[in-house]
Amino acid sequence: MVKTAEKKVKIKNATRPPIIVVMGHVDHGKTSLLDYVRKSRVADNESGGITQHIGAYTLEFKGKRLTFIDTPGHEAFTKMRSRGAKVADIGVLVVAADEGVKPQTKEAIQILKASEIPFVVAINKIDRPGKDVERVKKELSESEVQVESWGGKIPSVELSAKTGEGVDSLLETLELVAEMEELEVDPALPGEAVVIESHRDPRRGATATLLIRNGKIGRGDFLAIDGVVNSVKILEDFKGGVIQAAGPSDPVRVAGFAEVPHVGSTAYAFPTKMATEEFANTQLKKAVAETAVAVQGRIYINVILKADVSGSREAIEEVLSKMQLEDIGIRLIRSEVGDINESDLQLAMSSTNVAILGFKVKFPGHLSDIASKNQVTVITADVIYELLDQFKEAVRHLIPAEIREVALGKLKVLKFFKQEKSKQIIGGRVTEGLAETGALLRVVRKDVVQGKGKVYNLQIRLQQTKEVAEGNECGLSVEADIMIAEGDVLEFYKEERIERSF
Repeated sequence: MVKTAEKKVKIKNATRPPIIVVMGHVDHGKTSLLDYVRKSRVADNESGGITQHIGAYTLEFKGKRLTFIDTPGHEAFTKMRSRGAKVADIGVLVVAADEGVKPQTKEAIQILKASEIPFVVAINKIDRPGKDVERVKKELSESEVQVESWGGKIPSVELSAKTGEGVDSLLETLELVAEMEELEVDPALPGEAVVIESHRDPRRGATATLLIRNGKIGRGDFLAIDGVVNSVKILEDFKGGVIQAAGPSDPVRVAGFAEVPHVGSTAYAFPTKMATEEFANTQLKKAVAETAVAVQGRIYINVILKADVSGSREAIEEVLSKMQLEDIGIRLIRSEVGDINESDLQLAMSSTNVAILGFKVKFPGHLSDIASKNQVTVITADVIYELLDQFKEAVRHLIPAEIREVALGKLKVLKFFKQEKSKQIIGGRVTEGLAETGALLRVVRKDVVQGKGKVYNLQIRLQQTKEVAEGNECGLSVEADIMIAEGDVLEFYKEERIERSF
């Protein structure tokens, strides 16, 4: 009976095209490789030549379809790359033949291994004069990536994304790996997809690119994403062409969402609005329970974040989430795609310890004047690390310094002489370290701290001194919040002020 059931599943399920994630160090040719294959450019207008948004593209090679995810290479997008690997079936690790393994190459290797997907090494730029393929393989081996020609199990292909040499070999290798993976889906199931990009289109409203993982999504369906119900009114393929439906491994664009969905969220398709609303309500209750956080006892710097697209927003959110100190936190009170507007300023003016961060968005002049008059901190930039550096500097004054205690020494009280106003005059012997004029002290009696105070004067044989070393007897003038007695131990220390920042 078990064998029959398994056979039915085999007949029912279908093989889907592989989803391939392209990763590697910045400028090693990831985008150039995809550009060559699909004969179009995607990164010409990016700041600093860096691809800052994830895109997905379907290619056809020798009658078979392949879906590629292009991931950004900048270090601020670690989470985006990590998520890309999790939604993919196969990875391509691009390494430049003339530069070898770089920090982001190592990071990509870690992400690929953690995601437990097979990957192929693409040694790019073999047309360069300074190429050294064997050195690249050696450095990969040192990073625990053993390619087949070095006795390992990981396929490698030498190519040039500029001339096209070796690109077909890479595609053939990817098809072979896909066949071995036996990627199966049930196209009859309701659609399930991952949001890989989202933004607010000025003409069409909230728009998102979805990568379908299972089932189908069609026009007229309803999608539940992060507890929000959306209807599929406009459905397009990755080229922008209008389609009626799409299936597993297809990247699609959907316009007219109720709000801009978060990149990385899962979209679930339903045929009716009622079923979608029931599912969305369950999602929402779960999310509220998971995100309930106690904030008691911490100081928070409130941030209003505005970004050009959802991918950028999420990358900045990820960095901000790590900018936490034990007693100081960052709290996003608003995080949206779109330009800085009057509503953002109103929210800022009604909050304390607040800053508005704008990445690649407009900040109208009249709003700038309002912000200036009301002393609202607004920081805008087109490069993420510049935005965050300015933010750290702007909030530095809100972070209290750390007071660190430095132990100096101990003294055994041998004699209590007298009290003069608030001062107590005593004699003793330094048993550890040293005693210093101006040092803070703790009064310890029978191994229990009884009080605190400060040293105002030190004398050795009636001669004033600034410090007394271990083994010497001295007289002290101290101020303390209890009366000191013979036999007490005074522990001396000082406090250092250490400025902190995120």
